[in-house]
Amino acid sequence: MDELRDIASFVEVARARNFGRAAARLGVPASTLSRRIAELEAGLGAQLLVRTTRRVDLTEAGALFLSRCEDIVEAARGARAELSELVHRPRGTLRVSVTPDFATAFLALVVVDFCKRHPEIDLRLDLSPRRADLLADGVDVAIRIGTPQEPYLFARKLISARRGLYASPAYLAAAGAPLTPIDLTRHQCLSVSSGQAEPWVLRRGEERAEIPVRGPVQANAPGIILRLAAGGLGIAAADEVMASAYLARGELVTVLPDWSIRPVPIHAVTATKVYPVKTRLFLEFVQAALKGFGAPA
Repeated sequence: MDELRDIASFVEVARARNFGRAAARLGVPASTLSRRIAELEAGLGAQLLVRTTRRVDLTEAGALFLSRCEDIVEAARGARAELSELVHRPRGTLRVSVTPDFATAFLALVVVDFCKRHPEIDLRLDLSPRRADLLADGVDVAIRIGTPQEPYLFARKLISARRGLYASPAYLAAAGAPLTPIDLTRHQCLSVSSGQAEPWVLRRGEERAEIPVRGPVQANAPGIILRLAAGGLGIAAADEVMASAYLARGELVTVLPDWSIRPVPIHAVTATKVYPVKTRLFLEFVQAALKGFGAPA
């Protein structure tokens, strides 16, 4: 068991590229973790890690060892978690990172139902707009709209969400409803972007239209764009998950309903490939709730 423990310690350090972060996640002092890795290297007769003052890198031997050991460690953790759940009901704290926009527009109702179904699981929601560092912040799972960028994390696609164009009835009454994609060039268009506004690419079956758009506001959060559209400022491009509450209240209606924008993937991101039952239950719950927003394959 000591050898498996040391291998698991190595895998954690290799993923985090940092002894302090790995030690915090494992709940042991960094000095203990360093000693375990040194003992493992001595037993193998090979150096696995190169330690500098700023980071930790893998040697060639370390990279090979990691590729062989990750699945072993994950399988052992998964077996232990499943065995534990045979004896105990799913319980404990589950830390979830999600953007405030997504939490407000969609996740809140899901959380209500989930907590009623699983009262012994305590959810801790991190609604910071920044991307949480799962290892450093002790987050169990993050829900990310778009494609995750961290190669050392494990991503599970929950859905490819439909996207469309939305405007308030008041705006359309004043400005007129566009009948074709080219009509958008004469409208105020609100984009979700943090840089140069990009053309909107619309599709209808085999038809494709790339439309240069302009508008008074662009932002890197769909929540504010949809709120501005509901206030009558223009036409917003956003995913249907975020727009659904506005549509249900009649504050927004769909523009050019026969046309769609490329779907956006929504992922669940974890630091481990195999996760506890409480995490699996939560992700299955969220995925089931998202199912109605999926784009055709």
